Amino acid sequence: MSTAIINNEEFTANLYLDGRPLVINQYRLQKIVRDPRITQREKLDAEVGLASLRLASFITLADHEDHKPLLFRFVSQKDGYAISVVHSGKFGGARLFIEDKTHNLLVSTSAPLQHFSMSTLGATKTSLSHIEAGPAYIELCSEPKSKPMYRNISDGMSTFLDADPNLTTHNAFNNKPAQLVIKVIKASPSAA
Repeated sequence: MSTAIINNEEFTANLYLDGRPLVINQYRLQKIVRDPRITQREKLDAEVGLASLRLASFITLADHEDHKPLLFRFVSQKDGYAISVVHSGKFGGARLFIEDKTHNLLVSTSAPLQHFSMSTLGATKTSLSHIEAGPAYIELCSEPKSKPMYRNISDGMSTFLDADPNLTTHNAFNNKPAQLVIKVIKASPSAA
């Protein structure tokens, strides 16, 4: 495929891991607050998270498979894809970015533009045209260093990092990159 065609690519998609959709933590916390079966402590913890712009902006997994998936907009750039969220509210149009010191995957309306690439089994830095129709497995990588995303579970919440969360440095505990399922919703050439 020629570079000119790849650079004109724009599409929207949902991402899943282990059957659950990726969402903004704000959505997950709002669901917790509305749950009548939670304890006062769980409700207060969720309210604290909602009050914190940083905690609310994490990309995480929904708590249940039937929760509404977040819609991601992928726009092909020279060095990969710029990924933003199609969302209303304070994160409307926010871009995905990797936090410098923690390596966490978050959304922000003010962070500098960052690029991501997709890899499939046997193909690094692939584009939408290399993914078969229908749901497909991908690894999402931060650019320019092609660092894959890893899932980290802490206090019952899944987060994503572009560094192996194994802090022991013992290779027996190394994690594998997160194998996400991508479901393309709409593909179209960009207007650029």
